[in-house]
Amino acid sequence: MSHVSFPYLGIEFDINRVAFSLGSFPVYWYGILIALGMLVGITLAQKNAKLVGLKEDDVLDVVLISAVFAVLSGRTFYVLFADDYEIHSVKEFLNLRGGGTAFYGVLIGALLSCLIVCKIKKMPVLPFLDNVGIGFCIAQGIGRWGNFFNQELFGTNTELPWAMYSDTISRYVSRNAARLYSEHGIVLNDAPVHPTFLYESIWCFIGFLLLYRLLHKRRFDGEVFLSYLVWNGIGRAFIEHLRTDALFLGRVRISQLVCSLLALIAFIALMMIRSSIKRLNDDEYLMTYAKRLALETEEADESVQSDEVQEGDVILDPENNTHNDDIVPGENTTDEEKTIDEESTVNSLAETTNTEECDSELDTNEPQ
Repeated sequence: MSHVSFPYLGIEFDINRVAFSLGSFPVYWYGILIALGMLVGITLAQKNAKLVGLKEDDVLDVVLISAVFAVLSGRTFYVLFADDYEIHSVKEFLNLRGGGTAFYGVLIGALLSCLIVCKIKKMPVLPFLDNVGIGFCIAQGIGRWGNFFNQELFGTNTELPWAMYSDTISRYVSRNAARLYSEHGIVLNDAPVHPTFLYESIWCFIGFLLLYRLLHKRRFDGEVFLSYLVWNGIGRAFIEHLRTDALFLGRVRISQLVCSLLALIAFIALMMIRSSIKRLNDDEYLMTYAKRLALETEEADESVQSDEVQEGDVILDPENNTHNDDIVPGENTTDEEKTIDEESTVNSLAETTNTEECDSELDTNEPQ
């Protein structure tokens, strides 16, 4: 149980990080909210699968496999860079309640594993990343509220109206203030702090709305995921600067460095690709996989219809769109055909006249 307050707003209450217990096994709010975030993200990815030209079952397979490797990668990242954190067995490594995971470790693990699984399943990678990018964003936004129940992921001291304080924060300050200052130059007093979990949650929810809109209007595969890296990187770069429990390498905040580099690379890639599209002004250049698939399907349907018409011996007059057996002699003919018919008629009449004249002369000259 922890007593939480927002002193400048006059709000205070108690929270329990344990939601309920199954016998002697406690179920934490953190785990529930992380699971909820993943569930929402996976559901959205399946719902939008057809929008990017993929099958729902294929998307689910890749996501579930990648999730396992993402957690292991995130855990490894945390163990490597967390201050004063050591493990002595595989059991301790897998005990997520004895420590956490690092977000960019999760992201890197998810990317590498999905690349491998997509290649094995012969799926296009970029449409898949566009699809799961918005899932990542909404899952982050939901999962950060698990940090609130744990009273972690907070920042340095502040006097802003929404500043937060709790007895858990007070204990953290008393244990770590001296070390944070000596090792990383961070000043932290026993006073209200930035609720950085809230900042990141709001940033992710806004990003989700923007990316979801972009998913329906994207011009090329990979556009949504690159935009996610830019949006997430900008927000994390500022938020990580405020955090006191960030992962450090010396005085360098690891997540801040990684997110800044990823955001910069993604932004440059977006600008270069969009510039090429605008310069070439070609609708087929970098056409999305979903659009290309739709065009191929449409062409295949037209080909099938054409084959069915030929098999049924239904031949249409090209100009009047009528069947052969509907054409009446003398009708629906061209001017050239009419001229030829008229000349034939005149010639026939002339031949008939000449024949009659010859017959008449013979009758006249015949002996009486």
